[in-house]
Amino acid sequence: MSDTKAPCAGSCPIDRARFLRSAAVAALAGIGGAALLADPAFAQSVDSVVPTRSQGKVLTYAVPAKEGALIDAGNGVVVARVKNTVYALSITCPHRAVTTLEWMPDAREFHCPKHDAHFQSDGELIDGRPDRAMDRYAVRRSGKTIMVDTAAILQQDTEQDAWSRAAVTVA
Repeated sequence: MSDTKAPCAGSCPIDRARFLRSAAVAALAGIGGAALLADPAFAQSVDSVVPTRSQGKVLTYAVPAKEGALIDAGNGVVVARVKNTVYALSITCPHRAVTTLEWMPDAREFHCPKHDAHFQSDGELIDGRPDRAMDRYAVRRSGKTIMVDTAAILQQDTEQDAWSRAAVTVA
């Protein structure tokens, strides 16, 4: 008589250890998935973008095809298109520059969870603790791309004229 087991016909009973291991893996996956869904970053529809070219501190992006915000998390840049105008914004809160802003697509605004501040999609301050709008980068258009100079951050309160001009029109 041989010690090898015959293959099951139809269904095979699963041994207890294999069942418990499979159940534990499934439970952990479910808990992890629920945690991701509870995270505000995953609950939002956020479009990300990466530069098509990088030359020093100058980043090149395709002109956004539609209104909204595209976030380049790696470089801390938001490319926002609002009423056929494109802005390049810093993703950090202007109050302390340590908190990353969240894009709220349904409200079409940015939110700082630490300072409970709200900003329009062009960076203008709506309300909250900061006393100025989001910081902008100088931006220029070149054909179907925009070039963002991240070497200098333009602040609304200290460089009002340059901050206001930091935009390009796209029709």
